[in-house]
Amino acid sequence: MVAQATILFGYAMVDLAAISFLGLGVQPPTANWGVMISENQTGILQGYPLPALAAGVCIVVVVIAVNILGERLFEQAQADRR
Repeated sequence: MVAQATILFGYAMVDLAAISFLGLGVQPPTANWGVMISENQTGILQGYPLPALAAGVCIVVVVIAVNILGERLFEQAQADRR
């Protein structure tokens, strides 16, 4: 059950960032990676992609890390059953 929760956490994090990016979730000035990407999308067009890119990379890294943790927990649970 813990392994499934870690997988669902990744989905929830991406969903929260997407909703915040669209302006329907967390509102500025509250810190959120989706808000950070949304606020800095004009910087991408002006040649300053680093703030938006950094927030996007953080989302990807956290989701992948939590998914790897979930896979390890699942593998450990399978090994304990044997």
